[in-house]
Amino acid sequence: MSIAARFVPDATPLDRAAFPITERWVYCNHASVGPLPRVTRDAVAAVLDAQMRDGCAGILDVEAHLEAVRAETAAAIGARADEIAFMRSSSDGAIVVANGLDWREGDEIILCDNEFGANAYPWLNLRDRGVTVRFIRAPERMTAEVLERMRTPRTRLVAVSYVSFLDGYRHDLAALGAWCRRHHVLFAVDAMQGFGYLPLDVREWQIDFCYFGTAKWLLSPQGLSVVYVRDELVDRLRPALCSWRSVDHPMDFLDYAQPLVKGARRFDGATVNYPGLIGFRESLRLLCSASFQALEGHVMRLSGRLIESARRHGVTVRSDEKSGCRSGIVLLDLNGHEVEALAERAQRSHVGVTVRDSGVRVSPHGYNTLKEMDAVIGLLAR
Repeated sequence: MSIAARFVPDATPLDRAAFPITERWVYCNHASVGPLPRVTRDAVAAVLDAQMRDGCAGILDVEAHLEAVRAETAAAIGARADEIAFMRSSSDGAIVVANGLDWREGDEIILCDNEFGANAYPWLNLRDRGVTVRFIRAPERMTAEVLERMRTPRTRLVAVSYVSFLDGYRHDLAALGAWCRRHHVLFAVDAMQGFGYLPLDVREWQIDFCYFGTAKWLLSPQGLSVVYVRDELVDRLRPALCSWRSVDHPMDFLDYAQPLVKGARRFDGATVNYPGLIGFRESLRLLCSASFQALEGHVMRLSGRLIESARRHGVTVRSDEKSGCRSGIVLLDLNGHEVEALAERAQRSHVGVTVRDSGVRVSPHGYNTLKEMDAVIGLLAR
């Protein structure tokens, strides 16, 4: 009997039967790769079958859904459809902004020094253009108070992750967005480790740019990302990846004089990953049907159970435990285990976690159960 089969499911906002991975795994590694729900896998297969059987006609039928998916995506994050672009990865969104703004020598960007590379290198790459990247040094966190202390007349943009990939620290985006708007500083958010089980409201939180891949908490295929650009800022960005789909009438192939299409669609650039897009649509609908508020509540209960169980077993919790800072990612101490040996044990036991020198990163989702959290802690018990 697999370890997953030993647990009687609790009530979960996502139906466990929709996730075949639960048949073999206690899977708590959504901060790395999200498993596909069955309906998502079937939708992707249908797109591939359409291309296999009907070639161009099959793909044109799939492409007809593009604008509807754009509208659904916008509604889920409090945006408008013409503020949404579909690209390849989270870093593409940061690249669009970093390479699109009219930087001046001496401009400053404020960034945490523990960002994942997707939200670091696009900004660091601007240093040879005279832009200064100023780091908030961990363990200090980005707050409105820290920004107030670091701000100078040349501060142009603040970039931050909704949730830290490393230890799950959740930034107060509403407070940071209000500070940035008050000081006329642009606000860019990598939502990769937050949106999917946490709500996201780009309008309410005064976010100027937001970007996230779909293959983690959004339980979707690899190779697709969502980029939000506030409508007032679209024309301020020079399209860094301008291509044939960036113009007003892309099917007029030889009309090179035509203008760029209005809105963030111009950042789509070229052909969208249609299998990924249609798969994402199904997963997004699944998550929206459960509601992000219900998912947040459930995942917070799971992370709370992890923390309580860790304490009972003498395992140190390396994540910030304060309620406003906690997320679906919990970083636990290795508890004396060797990294390779513990990783192999987790794999052998079919317990999905990430094991690194920094600790054991656990990231459950809306179909995981409280009892499964105890199985994770059982790996670390001595």
